Amino acid sequence: MVDLSGSWLKVEDFDLVREVHLSVVREWGRRALQYTDPAGAPEAREALEGLLGRVGLGGLRALFTTSLSDSLRVLKFVHLDDSDCVSLEDPTSREALSVFRNVCSGSKLRYVQPIWRDPDGRVYSAEELAAEAGAAPLVVYDLTYGLLADGEVAAADNVVVVGSLHALFPGLHLGFIAAPEELYKLYLGFVEGAYLHPPTYMQYLFYAAVKNGAVYRIFRELQRRREVVRGFAESSSPYFAWVRAKRLETFLKHGAVRGSEFSSNGRFGEYARLGLLSATAEELEEFVSKILSKELQSAGAGGVV
Repeated sequence: MVDLSGSWLKVEDFDLVREVHLSVVREWGRRALQYTDPAGAPEAREALEGLLGRVGLGGLRALFTTSLSDSLRVLKFVHLDDSDCVSLEDPTSREALSVFRNVCSGSKLRYVQPIWRDPDGRVYSAEELAAEAGAAPLVVYDLTYGLLADGEVAAADNVVVVGSLHALFPGLHLGFIAAPEELYKLYLGFVEGAYLHPPTYMQYLFYAAVKNGAVYRIFRELQRRREVVRGFAESSSPYFAWVRAKRLETFLKHGAVRGSEFSSNGRFGEYARLGLLSATAEELEEFVSKILSKELQSAGAGGVV
């Protein structure tokens, strides 16, 4: 049965996965099982900063956390009081909704996902990001799904970048924060005090997957999956698709998530978010072929399921 949850990264090339893990063992051995610099292994941090530079966000210093949620909690602790609210997109990520429960407009912190917003795949223009930069003293870019995108993101002096790296390689459980020097020191001080050091092995796993090109090979496979669903999705990214359905249960029973779970106001209940990470292109093609004649009201880009 096809898995549309997107909760894990399924790849068919197990030799690729095995080779990356073996390269970690060969190159770092026991070092990969020990503690490293509180900010993270230097090679891995350099690789991450390289990916950020690739999308126009160079000059930021990166540190690792255990997850996107932990990255957001660090920012919440450093910048917000208990009574402070946060300005969120709608829809937005479930991690942001979980960490920032007090949502409002006109806050001191604004959270956006510039490239392939989860769950609807929106991509912001440079003009829109410039407006976001003026909307709050601190703007948080979540690039969980945008690190390998083509093109650049409009940067600003008041921008901090966060993300999860789980979508880049199977089993990679790692988050990050990247910030200008002054804020970087504040975040690192909190991470050191709270002892939020992610496993060194995960950091070297990320580095090895970038170094040998595995992340790009996996990304090309994810782009194939996107092409399979583009014909009936309202919008899509290589990681997920956003559809409006006659019968949501058709998708929900395969692990898709109702759109309202990504809204602070309970909106978008008529949509489903299909995770493409956990289903191969072939599985998606079989699924689409079975539902196409029964479920689609109209075919073609922007069609309604």
